[in-house]
Amino acid sequence: MSSVTTDTTLAPAARGSRGFAVWIGVLVVLIVVGLAVWIYQLSQGLQTTHMRDNVIWGLYIITFMFFVGLSAGGLIVASAGRLFNVERFTPIVRLAVVEATVTIATAAILIIPDLGHPQRILNLFFHAHWLSPMIWDVTVILIYLVLSLIYLWLYTRRDLAARGSWMALGTKDTSDAARAHDYHLTYILAWIALPAAVLVHSITAWIFGLQISRGFWYSAIMPPLFISSALVSGLALVVILAFVVRRTGRISFDDDLGRFLGGLLAVFLAVEAFLLLSEVLAGYYPGIPTDAVHQLFSGRYAPGFAVEVVVGLVVPFVLLAVAAWRRRPQVVVVASVLALIGIFVHRANLIVIGLGRDPIALPPGTPLGTPQANGSSFAVSSVYFPSVWEFLIVLGIVALSALLFTLAVRYLPLKEKRTA
Repeated sequence: MSSVTTDTTLAPAARGSRGFAVWIGVLVVLIVVGLAVWIYQLSQGLQTTHMRDNVIWGLYIITFMFFVGLSAGGLIVASAGRLFNVERFTPIVRLAVVEATVTIATAAILIIPDLGHPQRILNLFFHAHWLSPMIWDVTVILIYLVLSLIYLWLYTRRDLAARGSWMALGTKDTSDAARAHDYHLTYILAWIALPAAVLVHSITAWIFGLQISRGFWYSAIMPPLFISSALVSGLALVVILAFVVRRTGRISFDDDLGRFLGGLLAVFLAVEAFLLLSEVLAGYYPGIPTDAVHQLFSGRYAPGFAVEVVVGLVVPFVLLAVAAWRRRPQVVVVASVLALIGIFVHRANLIVIGLGRDPIALPPGTPLGTPQANGSSFAVSSVYFPSVWEFLIVLGIVALSALLFTLAVRYLPLKEKRTA
């Protein structure tokens, strides 16, 4: 029962800390601002964003894809460790499940501001078109969220019961036999959670990869590329959170685990780099590069691709590939942050380049809603950059995600009590 005792004695100190109160206050302010801006967007319409008839997806969907990847990667790490009995993962398994649960909930919320009439989301269920990957994605995300919540509850309910918490939902038995039973249930659920985590990101990839009219997206490599990037971003976030939460005393592990996770992240980065190279090579090597591939190297979005490759792949891989550097937690955390930046930019490149040109580039093009330099409001290509309103709404949702994670870390027992 030592882990429970430690968690309980730390609770008052953490709750009363000034830094904790300031952190919660900042997050609440950002959430309120984001909610107010979203209400403004509802009153004015999606014209407040920089999305138009040709750029139909923007920052909301970019961030949605990013958070789906964070969640899938986190649960893959947790479930794979449980299935294959990787004991060294034990100190961070509960944290990884919390991360997966919060991020998939955030991903679901991010769909709402992308809808001009959010109440119409009910039509997805009342008038579902089951041949559409969109309804597949919504369905699997909801199932995945429920699985994550059950997974998290099974891991923590006995410790919650020992505290007398209402979150134990009536559970009273805290014996070693009961804990062993729950531990076995998590093993069974891991067989479901692991393929679900792979499926949730595969279906998101199919939304893009099955669109024959978009040459930059229409590729069989999309699902493996999405899964590899989910592994990179999910593990990177778990690493960052693990070192941050360790400073609060809520979990404990030695630096050797950080070194191991850094090495694993380096492997995931190498796989991501290989798949990205395969995608670009297939589009560029034949000598007739598509406009989308051309933009990666010398077009308007080339700087973003450079950030994705250099900052998000090369630099973190080098930092983690050198064993002496990998032993330092600061290096592992910095490499993880850079990897996260790279994956987010990768998601942005996918959207803005894929939608940057009409599928049939014939004049006059599609309406942009605003007159251009030539006096026309039509164009066959466009440049997208989010409006300040989009930034504020996304920032508010990310703040909500951070608040949920903070409260979960504060009130859930994250140290696992192993039974004989």
